[in-house]
Amino acid sequence: MMKIVNRLAAMAAAVPLLVSCLFENDMAYPRVYAEVLSFGVAGQESVTIDASRNTVSVVLEETADITRLEVTDFTFTDGAVCDDMGPGSVIDLSSPKKIVLRTYQDYEWTLSATQPVDRHVGCKGQVSYELFLNQNPRQVFVYIADNQDITSIVINDVKLEPEGAVLKGYEQDGEIVPIESFPLTLDCNMSRYFVYEYKGEEIRWQFKVILTEVGLAVSESDCNIWATFADVAAIYDGTGSPYFRYRASGSGSWTDVRDVDASGTTVTATIDGLLPETGYELMAVNGDTESDVVTFITEAAAQVVNSDFDDWYQESNVWYPNASADSFIWDTANKGVAGFSSWGVPFPTSREESDVKSGCAVKMVSQNAIAVLAAGNVYTGKFIKTSGLGAELDWGTPFTSRPLALKGWYKYAPKPIDKSDTDHAGLKGKLDTCQIQILLTSWTEPFKVNTSEGDFVDFDNDPGIIAYGKFEPNVSRAMQDYEEFVIDLEYRDLTRKPTYIVITACASKYGDYFTGGVGSTLFVDEFELVYDRVQEEKL
Repeated sequence: MMKIVNRLAAMAAAVPLLVSCLFENDMAYPRVYAEVLSFGVAGQESVTIDASRNTVSVVLEETADITRLEVTDFTFTDGAVCDDMGPGSVIDLSSPKKIVLRTYQDYEWTLSATQPVDRHVGCKGQVSYELFLNQNPRQVFVYIADNQDITSIVINDVKLEPEGAVLKGYEQDGEIVPIESFPLTLDCNMSRYFVYEYKGEEIRWQFKVILTEVGLAVSESDCNIWATFADVAAIYDGTGSPYFRYRASGSGSWTDVRDVDASGTTVTATIDGLLPETGYELMAVNGDTESDVVTFITEAAAQVVNSDFDDWYQESNVWYPNASADSFIWDTANKGVAGFSSWGVPFPTSREESDVKSGCAVKMVSQNAIAVLAAGNVYTGKFIKTSGLGAELDWGTPFTSRPLALKGWYKYAPKPIDKSDTDHAGLKGKLDTCQIQILLTSWTEPFKVNTSEGDFVDFDNDPGIIAYGKFEPNVSRAMQDYEEFVIDLEYRDLTRKPTYIVITACASKYGDYFTGGVGSTLFVDEFELVYDRVQEEKL
């Protein structure tokens, strides 16, 4: 009997397997990933969206209330749903917040925020300072050279709480003495307390001065080495007349640099006339005392390949401003209109051999391309594919040097704007403007531009932008001759090194928005990156 029961049980267990073989499940849902595409809150300085980790990281202004942040921007993958919040919601990011985006599956994302506060203190003879935020009261220890008289410490500046906090004064004999202005002289033999008021709370900071021995030394962490110059720094005891000496590594003679800026216990200078990719030795000198010698190597003064635009090659019926497909640095919008060439639509960007500054140049024309304006352009990167009425592009080519400027030659003939999208309709009738721009970035890959979807670089807020500059000349009539332009790079970060460079030129400034004057024509030639500080100042 037991054997019969076991056989029946085995047959019952096999039925679902048989059914699953006879009837295939054709109702499987597609896998649609849900991603946050954009995010913003009031009081935000920047945001980083990492789709690989499903995280959104926000950096807030000092004055933002991290516990009550209004969501000003929140978009995600089409077809996804988020029940946790939306634009206009008020959220608390004092600790990470989890949200769920739903398609056919659930995708959890984490929102977090940081709120850097600029806290600093500056005293005469100061070497360094330390802040201790988790103490009660909070503490700031100021280290000054041991040759200073702490019975009369000069305090030049104090900011220990966020913007909006009120420095009520310092405690003396149990009373709060108001501070009318800086510099402020105090006897710091005893411990002092600064008193702030912030959001109705009184916050006390213990202020303590500590004497420390200061030797003459080059401060390597404060030196910034470029291709043809170096910003150098050293610490000393605040007395005497310090200066610098340098020489090429292995050479015999030293060169003195006496044009220095000495403040407190720090001395700085800029050394010009250095050679790229060259080793140097550096020391600080004060009287008969010499610091230890430190060595450094200057950066490379690289140029972007084919930035004179002399080399071109043709593939199918499309011309490219490169020597070959194996040396692909520059691209144009030509590939996007290649399919219309048989209909008589000319390429908006072409090789120019006669109207040039030297060799070959780039000619860019804004023109009709069936339904929209196609603005002639050239850029470092690669055309990926057409997208709707626009295109997908990769902006940027690998690059690790730090130039100071981009110079070159241009010639422009503008036309009145007669084509536009809805957002730029108000520009119709106004004279067109060309644009040349340059970016140095720390991106890990080229930036993916999509002109039909409005995916463009955020030039003001992209945290990956290290330096930026642009040239938008006011040209009122067709230029007869080439003129030189210079774009100074404005560095937003002097410590990070770039990984990509973007250089773009366009016959119509708003060409990405299908806006410009049909017939506007821009020629560019002989681009060159400038690395010499003295040369850049003369341009």
